Amino acid sequence: MGFQLTFDIWKFSSFRKLFFAGFLTSLSRWFEFLTFSILSWELTGNTAIVGYMMTARFLSLAITGLYFSANGSRFSGQNVMVFFTGICSICSFLVFIGFYIDIQYKLIGLFLLSGLSGSLWSVDFSFRRRMLGDSLPDYLISSGVSIDVLSTHATRLIGPFAGGLFLAYSKPNLIFLFLSILYFFSTLILLFEKDKNLLSNEKKSSLELFTKVIIEVSKNSTLITVIVLTPLFNIFALPFLSLIGILIIEKFSINSFFTGIIVSVEGFGAFIGGIIISAFPPKRKQILFCITLLLLFLFISLIAISTNVLLLTFLLFFAGIVTSSYSALQSSIIYLHSTPSLRSSTFSLLTIAIGSGSIGTLNISMMSNNFSTQELTFIMGLEGIGFFILVTLFLIMKYKIFRII
Repeated sequence: MGFQLTFDIWKFSSFRKLFFAGFLTSLSRWFEFLTFSILSWELTGNTAIVGYMMTARFLSLAITGLYFSANGSRFSGQNVMVFFTGICSICSFLVFIGFYIDIQYKLIGLFLLSGLSGSLWSVDFSFRRRMLGDSLPDYLISSGVSIDVLSTHATRLIGPFAGGLFLAYSKPNLIFLFLSILYFFSTLILLFEKDKNLLSNEKKSSLELFTKVIIEVSKNSTLITVIVLTPLFNIFALPFLSLIGILIIEKFSINSFFTGIIVSVEGFGAFIGGIIISAFPPKRKQILFCITLLLLFLFISLIAISTNVLLLTFLLFFAGIVTSSYSALQSSIIYLHSTPSLRSSTFSLLTIAIGSGSIGTLNISMMSNNFSTQELTFIMGLEGIGFFILVTLFLIMKYKIFRII
């Protein structure tokens, strides 16, 4: 128990390889969140385009999750991951060339990469994280998954910081060369890591397999809680991450480099929170999952109305702590409560819920014509709190979730 668990997991070579492959793709993702938002904003001068780009990312994530929730057990995790990381590497290099020769269709390249990155995000959840859990003995699974989630949040510290450096001190085309290199090395690592899970030989249709996963989830109130509450995070909280940079620039007139530093503080908080929850995995995961989500919406509302840059930075740090705790608990619950043969499919079902973030980003795009970034952020926080209360009351009445925690 305690920090010894976080040391024990590194003894397993498969865990180390899968961890670092995920670290590189996650670094790419959070690097994209800041750089793509600001590049698209600079290209068009329109905040709405940021929302549309995020919508493309989340729609791609949801569609990919829908496909693999039905067919996940039929595919090797290694093959799926190599395919998607490889495609992202190649397309990033092509966009690099496009920016270098200054073609007119730069925005299309950004949308294309956002969509592909969304698909990679989905399969990373469904396959790489499941493979990572499979590489560990039972007593280390919660800590291992939490450390993997921690790497995601560590890259939320590194990614925006690196993004700020590239935006401030390099040409835009180098952003995509950097992404291509990151995706390439992730592909290279995954090429040598076999999936130990047995493939399904069932001759059922995709609809029948999807129905099987739905039935699996419907029998477990803990899985239902995670699947039903996850859209709230992705509709009302996750789009906030793409707006942080613009919010800071608009409120305090800070340049891109220092904006990246402030945004990375949220990632630093997530890093600290991830260390704590991986070293001391809670027994009552379901109730803590709910509490961290509610606290996050509260912090978003407070960040929106903050008029002091130091206070905003302080709030971002604590928002990062609760976000990492939420994410670690989410993945641990899905892995531990799913049938082994359906884990990839259940994770894919989760990514459909995550893909609901497209509703949130579309909502931002439509409201951006009538509200400032600060007002948008505040509204999202309040909406998150309101819907959380309604959904939680439904879960209590329908499934009596807090009586069986």
